[in-house]
Amino acid sequence: MGAVSAPPWGHKPPPVDDATAYWTQSPPAPSPRCTYWLRRHTEGTWRPNRRLRIEGYHTAAEHLGIWIWEYLHLIRPLFDEEEGAGSTP
Repeated sequence: MGAVSAPPWGHKPPPVDDATAYWTQSPPAPSPRCTYWLRRHTEGTWRPNRRLRIEGYHTAAEHLGIWIWEYLHLIRPLFDEEEGAGSTP
């Protein structure tokens, strides 16, 4: 069996231990997993799927492996931005 090669965007960092640890206040620094998702989104290699868009914020944060604050203030705005870009005025 050969070595496992990393995808072009790298391996996903481990999820945060507790998505609720930072809920109402920002963490001292973004989690490595959040940074991973933001980088992939910027590079165009990740877009949130419909299931993730309709999940509640707690479930979505756990699914992504990030803190709730990161989901609400960093990731969810990306969804809203994309939805706004897709609509016609």
